[in-house]
Amino acid sequence: MPSIRKLASQATFTYHTIVSAYTRLVSEGILSASPGRGYFVTSRVGKSANSREPECMKGDPLFRLLQGGPQYTKLGCGWLPPTWRDTQLLAKAIRRTARLEQSSLAEYGDISGYLPMRKQLCVHMKRLTRVDLHPNQLLTTIGATQALDLVARLLIKPGDHVFVDEPGNGNLIRLIQLAGGNVIGIRRTQDGPDINEMESHLARHSVKAFFCNSTFHNPTGGNISPHNAFKVLRLALEHDFFVVEDDVYGDFSPTVRQTFAELDNIERVIYIGSFSKCLSASLRVGYIACSQELIEPLTRLKMLTCVAVPAFCERFVNTILADGTYARHMKNVQQRLIKQQVQTQQSLIERGWRFDIIPQGGMFIWAYHPELPCLQPLIDKLEKQNILLIPGSAFSVTRDFQNYVRINCTHYSENLGHHFSV
Repeated sequence: MPSIRKLASQATFTYHTIVSAYTRLVSEGILSASPGRGYFVTSRVGKSANSREPECMKGDPLFRLLQGGPQYTKLGCGWLPPTWRDTQLLAKAIRRTARLEQSSLAEYGDISGYLPMRKQLCVHMKRLTRVDLHPNQLLTTIGATQALDLVARLLIKPGDHVFVDEPGNGNLIRLIQLAGGNVIGIRRTQDGPDINEMESHLARHSVKAFFCNSTFHNPTGGNISPHNAFKVLRLALEHDFFVVEDDVYGDFSPTVRQTFAELDNIERVIYIGSFSKCLSASLRVGYIACSQELIEPLTRLKMLTCVAVPAFCERFVNTILADGTYARHMKNVQQRLIKQQVQTQQSLIERGWRFDIIPQGGMFIWAYHPELPCLQPLIDKLEKQNILLIPGSAFSVTRDFQNYVRINCTHYSENLGHHFSV
């Protein structure tokens, strides 16, 4: 390549602009720098232009949602759209955290989790779930997915039977199977898990744990009722299994919500929460609340698999919990969700769609159309129009959900309504 000085004398760009451009091309592997000789084009040029996404993952609907570019309407996803997040407010909190907590930009985080943040979480959970916690009963994680993974690794041995919601979190089902567990799906009803079905399976199997969404269940959007939660905990006590309460959507509730943790006071319940769904998917901070006897083995597993949650992320969450930023953000989101949920349900009902469970808030609607026995042709058709959905089969253990689909109402608009007319 021409030397920097030669190019600067011939072109209209400044010396510093050319230095910056050459440095960037070196960082991308297009040029290589040889001291005393200059810059040379590398042999890699032209190869990266033909690179493609791994073909082995393209059949996974969740992979397509996560990897889909901004041209897609991600109607089947499990997170809020960017327009629902007050990014300016979050940016201010990030700058404030960076200014006050500069050491966190370079250091490992605390293995158990930043203590001031864990203290704030105790206050947060007391206010919203009425659960009394000590910071020593909390362990932070890289989002709820890692929390579920750590709990599965700790509790499940090959051959153990494990209950999950059905329909339910497809990733969770695979995590349990990865740990060697035999997954048993428990039908989800308007009140929560089907108690009769649980009793039927417990008469035949010893069960190690029940992984369950309590608030705004994924994918049906339903909640547990107090009497349902009480019956589940009674079975857990009688048959000696843990209830792993996945409450990652709980903060979307505008009122104090019913949880297993409140009824049990974190004795047989392992509670999982996260800020990724309602705050930012990039600042992945989740947490586990459980008895102190379980905290130590979970901490050892965390140290083996990731050491710690990034220190800056934890300090950022502490900042927005302490100064009220998070509470103000969530109040706005909760109000929008209630309105959007009602509008989306009405739009779908007018077009003939039906719901077994009618959500009272949250993001999700688990919908079917009486005239469509299989929704895969509609899902394929919408993908060609840059609208992404996840088929019902992705939420199944053994049941057939090919006529169901999960719809995220926060990504729905009346402009999309005609796509759902049959």
